[in-house]
Amino acid sequence: MNLILPFLSALALFACCARSQTPKAPAESPAQGSGRELATELKELFAKEKIEVDLAKGTVTVPAVVNAPPDPIEYLLIHKKGKKHEAMFFTESKPSVLNSALLLLGLVPGKNASYKEKVPPPSLEEIEKGADPIVITPPDGQPFWMTVAWTDDQGKPVEYCIEELIGDIYRKASVRDASFIYIGGRMASIYKGEPEVYVADFEGNLVSLCYLTPDNHLGTMKHDRSRNDENWWLTDKVPAAGTQVKFSFHRAKPALLVEREKRLAEEDKKAAEEEASKPKTEAGDEPKDGGKL
Repeated sequence: MNLILPFLSALALFACCARSQTPKAPAESPAQGSGRELATELKELFAKEKIEVDLAKGTVTVPAVVNAPPDPIEYLLIHKKGKKHEAMFFTESKPSVLNSALLLLGLVPGKNASYKEKVPPPSLEEIEKGADPIVITPPDGQPFWMTVAWTDDQGKPVEYCIEELIGDIYRKASVRDASFIYIGGRMASIYKGEPEVYVADFEGNLVSLCYLTPDNHLGTMKHDRSRNDENWWLTDKVPAAGTQVKFSFHRAKPALLVEREKRLAEEDKKAAEEEASKPKTEAGDEPKDGGKL
């Protein structure tokens, strides 16, 4: 098994779906028959893992559960066997099958973040003043987007783009200026001399909020503070632990995020206008509160 197999299966399913909308051919070649078998197998796998693929909408959806992490968030989504002590959501859908669905959606694996030491390294004095001894190359590749939907206690449907649910501890608000890059996971031998396997099926870690290596996970957030693995938490919009949700991956930017970006831009503009309208303190003016401006 290798990473190309899920992709080939995905293509077979796509071809099968396309052919189902055209008149049936008089005869079927061995290659077509093999493709149909692969497509059927993949559709059965999706059903078994409760993965919904909507090519028309460009979405892949899995059932997930809100976690109750005791530690800052490193992973947005994990499999149930992943790092629950630092994850926001977990799912029972198998990582390799989920990855096949994302490939079917048209996502192409990019590059994970990488680290290297500065040469020459900064001095101890420079490090104490804030110099970073590490050069970080952020992840690069095809972006994807995520939304989460559930039903509240009153039976009302609720849905948010994932950015509304990620708390930026540094800003004390929901995350801004973030993007998510698809990296696709990797194949490797778990034990020396044994065949390669899809590592995420064993580790269970799916989408990270910080830069983690090796790239065994399927996707990562790209952000100026993603090097810090203690900067992310849950906002007050996240429902109670144990809540069942629908976690969706999107090939194109969802309307919820477009609306959020427009709202934030308007808020920023209003704040800038209010700041500009404030009277300026003239040089030499005395503070009116006993010494504090």
